[in-house]
Amino acid sequence: MSESVTVRPAVAADRDAVLALTPRLADFPRPAWRSAGEIAAADDAILIAALESPGPGTAVFVAGAPGAPVLGVIFASSRDDYFTHERHAHVEVLAVAPGAEGRGVARALMAAIEAWSAGRGDRFITLNVFATNTRARGLYARLGYLPETLHYRKDLTAAAEAPPPAARGVTIRPDTHADADGEWAILQPVIAAGETYAFAPDMGREEALTAWHPPGGHTFVAEREGRIVGTYLLKANQPGLGSHVANCGYMVAPAARGQGLGEALCRHSLEAARGLGFTAMQFNSVVSTNSGAIRVWQRCGFAIVGTVPLAFRHARAGLVDIHVMHRLL
Repeated sequence: MSESVTVRPAVAADRDAVLALTPRLADFPRPAWRSAGEIAAADDAILIAALESPGPGTAVFVAGAPGAPVLGVIFASSRDDYFTHERHAHVEVLAVAPGAEGRGVARALMAAIEAWSAGRGDRFITLNVFATNTRARGLYARLGYLPETLHYRKDLTAAAEAPPPAARGVTIRPDTHADADGEWAILQPVIAAGETYAFAPDMGREEALTAWHPPGGHTFVAEREGRIVGTYLLKANQPGLGSHVANCGYMVAPAARGQGLGEALCRHSLEAARGLGFTAMQFNSVVSTNSGAIRVWQRCGFAIVGTVPLAFRHARAGLVDIHVMHRLL
């Protein structure tokens, strides 16, 4: 528990032990454009400066009694709020040694920096965290921190990404009972992967096919050379007063991915939804790590209108966000 963790101001003699912790700051699923080396190097630089030339607007605390191993480090500096210019503390670095996880070290360090911040009269405290660092985000949420702004990035030096080629030789049609085997061959690997749909990964054939054919729904398949290579489900997003907005889910056979089939299914579903009288389409749960699908839906006119933090238990990445995406028809 955090009550048993000793937290003290860092001293110059802690330098090597503190710097040994910075690789932990890159120990999470990083964005493709961020390397572990550059993250650690940047944090090394600010920690060295804070330890060697401490100022009145900075604070560095370590967990661990004097002479004992350093279990963690936290560093905060002063910032001015962009909108109000009010001074506040900003947590720059928080790292815990691997062997000290689960012992309340992070909580104790956060409590120390919050006390330091409150003691000098700050009304609030801020921090930044990578969207993919679900471990850290879970901690901050449990400590009462709330998300505020989202930081976006676009690479202007790379060639513009070309959209995938249109699916060729594909017929999209309403499904029949005879398509059940082909649909299950697509549904099963997608569901079992646990990366894009909230279905239980061990869902069986009949349960999955029933879920893919709800009352009032419209299920379509994409067929190429007599084989089913994709499928989608179109239905009302909500009953009653929400039934004018459509909802849709898409799945593509593993061997058919990367050929523009997902986009073809989406564009077909938009036309089908218009024909059925829907006035808009909404996706309630687009997993944030599914970046390829997000790009496709954006090309098809959808926008992210909301994000639910840590609402999906990804089979590999752990707790991740889901996006709500929407477009008018």
